Amino acid sequence: MITFSNIDGTPVYYWRSTYGDTSSRNWQVTQAFYDRMVLWIRDLRSLSSAYGTITYLVSAGFYVNKAGQHGAGTAMDLDHVRWSSGTTISPIDRAHASGTQQIRRRYLAVDATCRRRFRYVLDGWYNSEHADHIHSDFEDLPPRCVKGSVSDTVFVQSMCNNFLNSGLAVDGDWGPLTQSAFNTAKSRLGVTGDPHTTSSVWVSMLNTVAQRGFANQAF
Repeated sequence: MITFSNIDGTPVYYWRSTYGDTSSRNWQVTQAFYDRMVLWIRDLRSLSSAYGTITYLVSAGFYVNKAGQHGAGTAMDLDHVRWSSGTTISPIDRAHASGTQQIRRRYLAVDATCRRRFRYVLDGWYNSEHADHIHSDFEDLPPRCVKGSVSDTVFVQSMCNNFLNSGLAVDGDWGPLTQSAFNTAKSRLGVTGDPHTTSSVWVSMLNTVAQRGFANQAF
């Protein structure tokens, strides 16, 4: 394990005990997971550069002494991102359920950046336990879009609803309506190849989804 208080120079705070606290905090993960978080935050910086620099992140935790990916030091729970422009996205405040489409699209953009670097990403649409954070972990890499994965399916359904107005039930069931909406999304985004089997295709698609989300642009 390594101990850190920032990811590639960006401080990471903890608000679960005192909301808005910006005092330094030490966290732990494996070196390999930290290295992947560096790749993730560099993606996030690049794709959201119109908002300015990332001032800080807020997390609900990394290593936790329990079973699973957190116990292995290979998981991140993201609560909040703030940029120098004053723009924020706040999973801790249930931004995925915001009444404002632009905020939901921004949430999906951050969600997409996580999915580019991590295989299992559990967001506010996944279940009530993740309504206030986005969980990302190291298990079962490389990233790809798996139809049988509830996590991937609810992301795709929410993406199609918020960028295509598809009107899908966000139920984690990849049925014909989800397939049709996903095909439309791929076509409008110019995606070629199979994002279900080829990681690079899925990662490239997520890059475009994030661009559109940060720009508040429909597909």
